[in-house]
Amino acid sequence: MRTIWAESYLVINLCADYLILLLASRLCGVPLHRARYAFGALLGALAALLGLITGAPGLISPQGRLLTALAICACAWAPRREFWRLCAAFFALSAALGGAVWALGEQAGMAAPSLALLCVSFLFFYLLFALLLRRSAAGREREILPVTLVFLGRSASFRALRDTGNALCDPVSGYPVMVVAPAALKGVFAELAPLFSLSDPTELLRCAAEIEPLRGRLRLVPYAAVGARGLLAAFHPDSLSVNGRENRELLVALSPSAAGDGFDALL
Repeated sequence: MRTIWAESYLVINLCADYLILLLASRLCGVPLHRARYAFGALLGALAALLGLITGAPGLISPQGRLLTALAICACAWAPRREFWRLCAAFFALSAALGGAVWALGEQAGMAAPSLALLCVSFLFFYLLFALLLRRSAAGREREILPVTLVFLGRSASFRALRDTGNALCDPVSGYPVMVVAPAALKGVFAELAPLFSLSDPTELLRCAAEIEPLRGRLRLVPYAAVGARGLLAAFHPDSLSVNGRENRELLVALSPSAAGDGFDALL
């Protein structure tokens, strides 16, 4: 009889659940909240371990596993309006990962998958879906959309290019980031426009901390592009709508290079 170490079983389930939550979020195009995914994955791993140890029907029965999966999804995504679509993606990816592990195990002639096989399966599964998602995004048409932004009690309207290659997000909140040319927001910044034209984002934040309306409103967001890495000054607008639809989870970062032919921002 094969021995299963509790620590290994816990880690395997934790990694698998976290991986599937991450891929489902990328597949559905929602902001990433890694801490919530880690908590949901830990809940699922603990439930799986408890079911293995106790054999409780409420945990190992199909109904119990379904409820556990829904609890994992609730930890990760509730109360998003895309919740049920994300749940469907979670179940589909779970089935795909299980099929991949079974197929590799059959190919290797194993009755039960080893830890090494599971690690290889997880890596292969993640790389395959990351590649498919990247190609799918690259194949979509790029659109130029109208944007209306309100900040400091003033509003500005401009046009943004929906760039499917823009994966910039705030590492703290997980919110996606739209990059806007400061010139498009002169009406919003008004007398503060010279401040926002500073090329050094850290200097901009230092100066903004001394101005009452801006104190605590700005943050730094790291970015990486081909041949370049750095920081961008960013803020959370009072309100923002893209193509007439309000988006409360979009941050705005500033960069002169965001402007192009017919647009002033990259979305």
